[in-house]
Amino acid sequence: RCRQLGANVVVDYATTNFADAVADATGGNGVDVVLDVVGGEYTIDNLRSLRVGGRIIQVGVMGRQTVELPLGMLLPKRASIIGTVLRARPLEEKVALTQRAVAEILPRFDDGSLHPVIDSRYKLAEVAAAHRYMETNANVGKIMLDVEAAS
Repeated sequence: RCRQLGANVVVDYATTNFADAVADATGGNGVDVVLDVVGGEYTIDNLRSLRVGGRIIQVGVMGRQTVELPLGMLLPKRASIIGTVLRARPLEEKVALTQRAVAEILPRFDDGSLHPVIDSRYKLAEVAAAHRYMETNANVGKIMLDVEAAS
């Protein structure tokens, strides 16, 4: 499904080390940016995946919140690790970011250059089934709940 959506390289992290796959796909050069929502045990492979001057953008920590980072890997790559969140930002920043998204991203949905990836839809009464499906981690895209307006 990821290839159908335009991915050039697809890696099943359960069976393949993604840093090795990145090295193979880039001829050993690595990538410019790693966007990570997990952290923890992925941090070292994220660093291995970077090209010289690359950046890791850490936007979440679904894994371990601490990791031992070998600085000897970071320094020769002249790499940057950037952490960011939206929730803790001041209201003014959230408003500015929202206005920028409205101006720059929403028009791309209108012109068709972006589209939502919806895996499946469930009626609100089927929320338990939707949650069970989500727990299988089999979805590619969002799982939607259809909520009908009360009469």
